Amino acid sequence: MDTIAQDLIRRQEALASERAPLDQLWQEIAELMKSMRADFTFHRVPGDKRTQKVFDATAGLAADNLAAGLWGMVTNAANDWFTLRSDLAEADEDQATKEWLDDVTRRMKAAFSGNGQRFYSRVMELYADLVTFGTGVFYSEEDTTTGRIHYSCRHLAECFVAENERDEVDTLFRRFTFTARQAHLRWGDKCHASVLRAIEKEPDRRFTFLHAVMPRAEVQGGRHDAAGMGFASFYVDVENRLLLSEGGYHDFPYQVPRWSTASRGLYGDSPAMLALPDVKMLNAMSKTTIVAAQKAVDPPLLAVDEVAVRGLRTHPGGIIYGGLDENGRRRYEPLHSGGNVGLGLELEEQRREAVRQAFYFSLLLMVQQPNQTATEVLARQEEKLRLMGPHLGRIQAEFLDPLIRRQFGIMRRANLLPPAPKQLLRAGIRIEYVSPLARAQRAGEGAAIVRALESLAPLGAIKPEIYDNIDADAAARLLAQSFGVPNNLLRTPDAVKKLRKKIEKEAPADAGADAMAGLGDLGAMLSGGAA
Repeated sequence: MDTIAQDLIRRQEALASERAPLDQLWQEIAELMKSMRADFTFHRVPGDKRTQKVFDATAGLAADNLAAGLWGMVTNAANDWFTLRSDLAEADEDQATKEWLDDVTRRMKAAFSGNGQRFYSRVMELYADLVTFGTGVFYSEEDTTTGRIHYSCRHLAECFVAENERDEVDTLFRRFTFTARQAHLRWGDKCHASVLRAIEKEPDRRFTFLHAVMPRAEVQGGRHDAAGMGFASFYVDVENRLLLSEGGYHDFPYQVPRWSTASRGLYGDSPAMLALPDVKMLNAMSKTTIVAAQKAVDPPLLAVDEVAVRGLRTHPGGIIYGGLDENGRRRYEPLHSGGNVGLGLELEEQRREAVRQAFYFSLLLMVQQPNQTATEVLARQEEKLRLMGPHLGRIQAEFLDPLIRRQFGIMRRANLLPPAPKQLLRAGIRIEYVSPLARAQRAGEGAAIVRALESLAPLGAIKPEIYDNIDADAAARLLAQSFGVPNNLLRTPDAVKKLRKKIEKEAPADAGADAMAGLGDLGAMLSGGAA
């Protein structure tokens, strides 16, 4: 057991040594943009001042704005942001399959919202790390006794990762501290004697521990204990080189999304790294402008010698004795350096704008001009959100997909999900994202429909039968989804057929011609209507 502990500690130290240059960069970024996380290269005591190097808060506010924007547009607690779908075509799904998928989706959303909205409060911390450091670490742990799921965002300074042959993070070492009391609550009498002794006299004394999770070399099929799980878990007392516990996970419990990997590194790149030169320049300029403004408002005094300024009272209401000579001329004059404070402020604003753009400030505001047509609104959305597409795809692939799949597996093992219908036993289940940002990414399809109807409107007025080339039902459903209409407001194809059969029995014979004319009017309205 001690050999396992030593091997794990040795590997963690090797990963930490390899990452040391990146820790220096993260420390510099944190000191300027995320001061509460500025403890990568050294440990800070609680309450320590951390903003000494910050003279302008633009970068920190822009980073918080982007993180809050991701929270609101990707995983908003007030909106539906994912749903489960089968691999079957919608027309081939039976009613039992549709009801089961809706029920499971509802239960999973309730689990994310449970435990005091813990997931939604912790995921905000993940987005803040993601846009600042380029990498975030999220942990989801199942409580086998209650079936609850506990979520937490782990500090990047504690975590060291490794990838498999497919560039997927499948190994993580977390080096953290527990008090003696916390360690005893977690591992009981398995703790080292030094920890057990500290419980009586120093229960708040901190000890260093290591949590290592990695793929299990040999999974023994059919077993229901840790040996039958795909990932091995080890807890080690680092100071005493003692293996405290060995367990396992069915799924990798850590989600490690990265903003981008343009540098081909193990860890991700971030908007903060791109903005760092401008942030450093902005801080230097702000410091200089502050000093220049102070000199302009409260300038230094010119005097003949040092003796002449002894006892000089420059505070408001103070009397300067000897400030005038016998002829009434001033003996002291303020120094006017002639510095242009306005120019400094103008240059600062240029750097601030560059920093804001690095954090997609204008994209998240989505400020639109009034009196725009629907086509113009969709075109602007499509143009702006195309820039966010690659990052949204990586967040979905490296964070949301594994998180939702793990959530599904935990709830299924805890018998919190109903049995799957027979039709789904032969088909797979996929995740479909319906968050505001995901819908905006699909806005191009809706824009294409609107532009097509606008173009056909003049011809349709002359020859209405050209609309036979368009599947109006499919266009209506796709257009509604592009604008974010909830799925429960759309009738199913079967319900539409039944409704039309009922209408056909009651409608006059020329109803088809009226419907075609109405479609032509719709195209004309879209062409000239305002958003």
